[in-house]
Amino acid sequence: MYSFVRRANTTKASLDLDDFTQALVRRKLLGNDKYLSGVESGSEVFRGSGRLDTKAYSVDIG
Repeated sequence: MYSFVRRANTTKASLDLDDFTQALVRRKLLGNDKYLSGVESGSEVFRGSGRLDTKAYSVDIG
């Protein structure tokens, strides 16, 4: 399992997961013959305190 950390506050994000998988391939952490089998979203506070309110979460495959 690999994690990517967003370092900016935001109220909305739209991400292309291929960018993340290709970054892992370039770093030789993932073979280019592998595929994505799941997507998770969550929060982790690294400093101080924080809160995440998620109103919507979706994944488009195509």
